[in-house]
Amino acid sequence: MRVFLIMTAILLMVAANAVQAADISLVVQGQWGKETNQIGIRFPSPGVMPVAPYQCIGGYDVDESGRFWLTDSVNRMLKSWKNKEWSYVMTSFDRMGDIACFEKRLYVVTRAPDGVAVINPESGKVEQQLRISFNNPGRIRIFTAGIIGVEEPGVGLWLVRNGKAELHPAISLEAVSDGKTIYGLQYNFEEGSRTIVSAELAEQPQEPETVTLFEAGDSIVFSKMAGLINQRPAFMVVTKSKPAFLSLYSLDQQQQPKKHAELPVLEAPFLTSSWKLCSDGRFYGFEGTATGGFKILRYDGKM
Repeated sequence: MRVFLIMTAILLMVAANAVQAADISLVVQGQWGKETNQIGIRFPSPGVMPVAPYQCIGGYDVDESGRFWLTDSVNRMLKSWKNKEWSYVMTSFDRMGDIACFEKRLYVVTRAPDGVAVINPESGKVEQQLRISFNNPGRIRIFTAGIIGVEEPGVGLWLVRNGKAELHPAISLEAVSDGKTIYGLQYNFEEGSRTIVSAELAEQPQEPETVTLFEAGDSIVFSKMAGLINQRPAFMVVTKSKPAFLSLYSLDQQQQPKKHAELPVLEAPFLTSSWKLCSDGRFYGFEGTATGGFKILRYDGKM
């Protein structure tokens, strides 16, 4: 019986991968190292991928021109790829985390100094350094011109407005925004559900209100807000019964979850999610192994 169940699971995984293969394309692949077309990495031991932040890629995004950007703390560079060519911008930051592209500028989470650097990709100059006293910064999102959100797991959402940073009152809010409303996830005691909340993006931070309760019908082992799909909040979920796949949902106009896709969970060094909804409105995945280097994938299916 056990062998039968294992084989059935393998067949299901192969079938699911076959269905998704046509919708996933390889954007670029490369190796670890110090060259322009490589990404820096610090292996804790030979053949072992790092598990600590800032020892490899910190984040990635895609700008308005379709250029793919990655933060490389090990080499203190911002690496970019477009039209089969790599380029880079040198930085003076000791460590870098997530990155967001917005209106021809790069917004990069930095450590030493702690905060967000606003960088002109054409000149490579830091035009502004926004100071934020965080300890463990995660994703950065540009909500609207002049308003930035930086997630700090276990602490909350840092809202940066007019250069001033303050914590949002919803501690566990994982935020996305359409410029008017902030949407986020709050964790419940029930393993199989998550509460979707919203708050007005106002001058004074508002307490969030419940939008809907998402019930997976199974134990949830991972969940995270993804961004906006057709201007509706979207989130990602991995369940106990399907640990190899990340299910993507968005809320429709009636606040009901609509499933869009199942993406394979990729092996990626210490990224909170191996797939990211980038600023160009498409999903990109980052995959890396110690001996095989890295791959950047794109989901091309319907959203």
